[in-house]
Amino acid sequence: MHSVRPVVGLLIALALAGQARFAAAEPLLPGVNPDLPVQRQKKRHPEISDPVLGERAAVVEWAWSPQYARRFGLPAQPDGLKDGPLWLVGVKVLRLQAGERQTYHCRIAGLIDNRLPIIWPPGEQYMIHPGYQWAGGLPGDWVEAHDYGKPLVGKEYTPGQATWFKAPKNDRQARLPEDGMGTPYLLYYKRYLPELAYFELDGGCAYFNDPELFRNQIRFPAAKEARASFQPSAATFDLPDGLMRRIYPYTREAEAWRNCVYRRNGDKTFLMPPWAVKRFKGLCEPDSAVQPVR
Repeated sequence: MHSVRPVVGLLIALALAGQARFAAAEPLLPGVNPDLPVQRQKKRHPEISDPVLGERAAVVEWAWSPQYARRFGLPAQPDGLKDGPLWLVGVKVLRLQAGERQTYHCRIAGLIDNRLPIIWPPGEQYMIHPGYQWAGGLPGDWVEAHDYGKPLVGKEYTPGQATWFKAPKNDRQARLPEDGMGTPYLLYYKRYLPELAYFELDGGCAYFNDPELFRNQIRFPAAKEARASFQPSAATFDLPDGLMRRIYPYTREAEAWRNCVYRRNGDKTFLMPPWAVKRFKGLCEPDSAVQPVR
């Protein structure tokens, strides 16, 4: 069993990361968005340019409930979670290597009541093979080794990520999510604390959406049925709008740059929204010197 003290210290440090005031900005290179807070930090290595994360390897934003704040001595979050089974949730954007270029992935993590009647992964601890987390996979026949496209999104305990219109204009928008996908567990500890499970999900940057127009949601299946995480029986939790306002600029940029990287590698099927074409102008043209990501 884990001790509470190091857990508290770690989560406080993570939760408060990014709340510091930013130093005066230095000139930014083309393609870098000056509106992202990390780009307003003073660069220790001015020669390093990253269009989304600056010098950071990852950016994470957290939301917690009043019960979590009381338990771990954090300030209350007026725009955080309400008391309930989900105590803590965070969205992380991290930089990964894709061939010779860097791209971004998104994760959803948190602490949830381990007595919640949902379908949990097998065993007390669970972890996807680390090769799944590497853009481009492992050397050799990665598709065969991982049975790509079958078990990761089809297991009965796989949670879902979805966005819903806040003001639906028709019955379809009211009944069905605007976007949705399975979000496989990357890490899971049933008793990270005696009554709380830790989860980390492989979220999709493209499946987060503007919190002014959409509810961003995670869904945990509670019954063994087709597309269980999208059935009414699932346990559903909206990601607070305050959390999404802080992280959405990063998820939006991350997905656009991911598509830009694939286009530079010669795959023009990855489309760029008009704002990204303008901002990354000249940076997304195919580069024959770079091998396509496999």
